[in-house]
Amino acid sequence: MKRCLTPLYALLSLGLAPLAAFAEAPPKPSPARPAAGLPATVQGTVVDAASGAPLASVLVQQEGAVSSTFTQADGQFRLLLERAAGATLTVSAVGYEPLSVPVTAGATAPLRLTMTAVSGFIPASPMLAADQLGQGPADLAPLNTGMIFAYRLRQQLLQAGGARAEGWANNDYRVGLRFRLRPLLIEAEGSHHETPVDVSGLDRVANPAFRPSTWQGALRLGLLTPLATPDLEVAALAGYRWSNTVPNNNDIPYTGSDLDWEQTRQAFGPVALLAWRPGRGRFHLETSYGWYPAVWAAAKAPGRPFGSAWLTDLRAVVGYEVVPGMRLGLGYQGDQWGGGGEDSARLFSLQMHYTPGGAPKGFEP
Repeated sequence: MKRCLTPLYALLSLGLAPLAAFAEAPPKPSPARPAAGLPATVQGTVVDAASGAPLASVLVQQEGAVSSTFTQADGQFRLLLERAAGATLTVSAVGYEPLSVPVTAGATAPLRLTMTAVSGFIPASPMLAADQLGQGPADLAPLNTGMIFAYRLRQQLLQAGGARAEGWANNDYRVGLRFRLRPLLIEAEGSHHETPVDVSGLDRVANPAFRPSTWQGALRLGLLTPLATPDLEVAALAGYRWSNTVPNNNDIPYTGSDLDWEQTRQAFGPVALLAWRPGRGRFHLETSYGWYPAVWAAAKAPGRPFGSAWLTDLRAVVGYEVVPGMRLGLGYQGDQWGGGGEDSARLFSLQMHYTPGGAPKGFEP
């Protein structure tokens, strides 16, 4: 009988063996923490080796992993480490020598990493790299790279011979750009407004749609000079101003008075600029004065250009940083063209300034 059952036992053993093996298999292991006792996260600050200023937009990555992050405006970062990846961080930024930093097992203290600027480096993208060329973002004085948008209230006074026009202009807009590459500072701007000419006491062409339109542009180029205190910075610039006025009515010039509404003016002269940010804080003050003694002006006959001998340009703005990289400000500008008549304007503006990269560094007038 036992001999008959032996083959049956053998067959049952073979059939149940896979089930037994499956039942005894160990559970699938859970993902491991970073190898060699590394901390789950690592944090720290990246600074410039020369100035000690924090560096923004620096790439911090775990070697052999996809885990990476960028430093904030204050240079700080926090990186989640991946399991079983390398115990080394790679740190890189435009215009700086890359770093390789080992992460010590069990370390929890924040890191302080210093980066050295590349000597003679020419950035491929000047707008993004200018603020990292030889200095950290926090080391920059208020005259920084940025863009500005402004809506201005313009109070205009125009007079030539026996004619006079005075009032508020319509819809004065201004767009500006500032590019900083120490010690060089370049500024460009453009604006537009319409001059109200239907004021009491001024003769005009009998056309209610007549609205003289003025386009203006400016370019300033010069050198930056830091002062003894880090809160102050000055610039000496060469300035250029351009103004072109045309009627909005089929190119018909204004006639019947000494004021002509179809003319072009250009002016050249020096500009001095001073920027102050007390305590490197959120508030900022900037002022400039330009004197343009070289003026070229031309008007369409039978009129003559007004303000054709010289130009003065006074500007001031106080700004407040609402969020990193974004400032709001209140500005004032006084323009006066003299000689052969007068064209003076007082402008009160609400401004918004944007700094690429979000570094809180300044404001433009």
